Amino acid sequence: MASEHSHWPLLADAPADEDLSRCVHCGLCLTACPTYLVTGKEMDSPRGRIYLARSVAEGTLLTTPTVERHWDLCLQCRACETACPSGVPYGRIMEHVRAQVAEAPQSDPVVRRVRRLVLRHIVARPRVLAAAALLPRKLAGLLTRERVAKLKPKPLRRLAGQIPRGQGAPVRPGFELRPAGQERARVALLTGCIMGEVFGEVHRATARVLARRSIAVEAVEGQGCCGALHAHDGDLAYARKLAKKNIAAMESDRFAAVVVNSAGCGAAMKEYDDLLAADPKWAARAAAFSAKVRDFSEYVAELGGEVPSQLETRVTYQDACHLAHAQRITTQPRALLDAITGCQRIETAGADRCCGAAGLYSVNQPAMSGELRQRKAVEIAASGAQIVTTANPGCHMQYLAADAESHLDVEVLHLAELIDRAEAAAETSR
Repeated sequence: MASEHSHWPLLADAPADEDLSRCVHCGLCLTACPTYLVTGKEMDSPRGRIYLARSVAEGTLLTTPTVERHWDLCLQCRACETACPSGVPYGRIMEHVRAQVAEAPQSDPVVRRVRRLVLRHIVARPRVLAAAALLPRKLAGLLTRERVAKLKPKPLRRLAGQIPRGQGAPVRPGFELRPAGQERARVALLTGCIMGEVFGEVHRATARVLARRSIAVEAVEGQGCCGALHAHDGDLAYARKLAKKNIAAMESDRFAAVVVNSAGCGAAMKEYDDLLAADPKWAARAAAFSAKVRDFSEYVAELGGEVPSQLETRVTYQDACHLAHAQRITTQPRALLDAITGCQRIETAGADRCCGAAGLYSVNQPAMSGELRQRKAVEIAASGAQIVTTANPGCHMQYLAADAESHLDVEVLHLAELIDRAEAAAETSR
């Protein structure tokens, strides 16, 4: 509960005092925080942002534009949660802080309204999103690596470079793939919003990998955007609406699991129980649903068994923040790569540090996003990898942008695409 003396403008969705008080300001989060490492400013660190939130909660500080800027610079990568010995739920705190910023009288109403309009009326509306994604998909077929490399100025080259190529047609609700033999189990696949429209091949690769393990994959009608971007932007009311829609669509007992191949979506769906904890009609359903959500790599690892795979390449796996720090999944993707015959996995020092994509962050905070992207580019170039693989669409596009911007000469693949390619190669060579 938040104190009645606080200056939070939206008390019902204020950060809980119990959450804020768990931070003991030990400072172990500092070296884990990407923004603090760049700016060196205390208020751009997790404990600094929590200090600001606690001051507002205690009624000694208002949510001024200066305070909001420190909160807005946060990537919500949650690396601080991995480093924190006190178990501070920083991600939850920041979502509730963002809910306050959206209602603050000092907040920039135009920017916030435009962002909310895009998230509610484009991203979360399948038909509108399909129309909006049509042009990027068309451009993807025209913009070869060579053409992108010749584009000027540099920002245009980066924007064009981050459009995924070779992803084919969208994958929408109604998609299904059954195994060739006996069906071992059936899972629901989240098609999502951006993922389904722009990364269709990732979904198809996911389904093929699971089908080889005798798992039937079904993208049921009625599902939609997971609500992660809305929650991160502070629009908790709309995030709850989208969560209920997905629970109703995919909670059926005929599904052994709900498989998600987008780290941010998976983290959000695993926390539907927290998002809907105060709703007596949905709390129990949300808890049961969240318990069934599995990341692609997590589920494949749980299935066990070996499927032959081979690929002669050098690959570096870059952790998606919400997979490593929110879902705490780091070993499974690496184990899947290590099982590929001929695949040399190269670990980089900053593999688990945020790439700067962070949902809409690259649009809202282009300077910081660019700095983090450049740091990743340097690490990847030094690795000598031929393939960069990750597990989130935003990260995928950020690495495509880094390739175009810094001429890395690497291929960027989702983990499911790489595994599918290696397994297909092994099938062909038999």
